[in-house]
Amino acid sequence: LLAYVRDDGSLAPAWETERMVKAALPFPIPLAWDTRQSVTGIRCHQLIAPLVEEVFRQIAAQGLRKAVQTYGGGYNYRPKRNGVKPSTHSWGIAIDLNPNTNAMGTAGDMDPRLAALFETYGFVWGGRWAGKGKDPMHFQYCSGY
Repeated sequence: LLAYVRDDGSLAPAWETERMVKAALPFPIPLAWDTRQSVTGIRCHQLIAPLVEEVFRQIAAQGLRKAVQTYGGGYNYRPKRNGVKPSTHSWGIAIDLNPNTNAMGTAGDMDPRLAALFETYGFVWGGRWAGKGKDPMHFQYCSGY
């Protein structure tokens, strides 16, 4: 990623073109900022797209669709909140769900079954973090970042 960052801090389009794909969802998810619209796929890194698709298939199969109320975002080139390092969203390896009721720094109301399912597939759930960094809307496919 850093090799694709231009001198002005912007990202060269090749990063997205070469690595980002749309993981298809088995059901639509309303956008958090405009629930009249829904997403049917999540832009993410090509290496985790099959995993993202499987997690959402399992959400549907296990009757957890209602636990996914809104989509808050996936791939987005930006720094970490209150930081300078790239966010895991910049790498296309993070997803935010139900942001309106799971704000950063709060306990939120994320269904623990949903969090456990993501963790079963190797995602780290931000709801397990402590203090101001606790982020119950956030699921990322990396640790030690």
